[in-house]
Amino acid sequence: MPDRLGLAVIPGTGWRATEIQAVAREAEEAGFDAIFAAEVNTDVMATAQLMGAATRRLQVGTWIANIYLRHPYACGLGVSHPPVNAALGINMGDTSITLRRYVTAVRGWLKGEGPPTHLPQRPSAERVPIYVAAVTSRTVELACELGDGLMPFLWSAERVKQSRSWIERGRANARDLGRVDVTLGLPTFIGDDLGAMREAARANLGLYTTFPFFQRLFRASGFTMEADQMEKNVGGPSLSDRILDATCLMGPLTRCQEQLAIFRAAGVDLPILVPPIGIDNARAVIKAFRR
Repeated sequence: MPDRLGLAVIPGTGWRATEIQAVAREAEEAGFDAIFAAEVNTDVMATAQLMGAATRRLQVGTWIANIYLRHPYACGLGVSHPPVNAALGINMGDTSITLRRYVTAVRGWLKGEGPPTHLPQRPSAERVPIYVAAVTSRTVELACELGDGLMPFLWSAERVKQSRSWIERGRANARDLGRVDVTLGLPTFIGDDLGAMREAARANLGLYTTFPFFQRLFRASGFTMEADQMEKNVGGPSLSDRILDATCLMGPLTRCQEQLAIFRAAGVDLPILVPPIGIDNARAVIKAFRR
């Protein structure tokens, strides 16, 4: 089976519906296997419907849908971040308890086992795989107990290898679920000037350094000094060269392809390329990785 490849886009930065569909078609024509949309300033479920309607073969999914923004009857599979939800007036409570309850409910609805409403419940006509966002060992175990696939972000290849034991512990508690499909979001910055690409990465990824989940992730991954800076709200400059080189595809295309191969060898089943914000950047990544 050929190596799989996915693409993640952020249409909430001002894309038109026609542009969302055009990029999805272009990714399909370029040989990508999947496309995912982030839930930022938009309804990701509607975005997924747009992409699905415009394509024939491409697997379409969310990356991720915020579980606090919709009832499990309408689906969603990640907790987002405390600063994001706090700005929306949402009290997240215990995220592990909420995520367990939510994913279990979604699987029940898909089987037609949800609570009765004014219409009889029916199982999904097609099997719908459930992927759960996770970055820490605790949430990885929970995701692998409940879901079909795992969706981390900003992991190094070493952390992918380290996660195997967490995946096994989670799967040991799963019933009737097959092998975990390991995806990984890989920020992708293609250009001959490596220094300029690193600066572009800091500008695009600086927001993540303000999120407590990612601060803890970087600390747990051995980037202690950088995590200290993040907790002081330094922002993009706290993303050192070693963090960027460990978690991104960056530099000339040949270098990016070599880095991608390292992530695959570490155990990533479906790498999800994450272009810089903007439709032109998405198209550039699609063109560069055309197969």
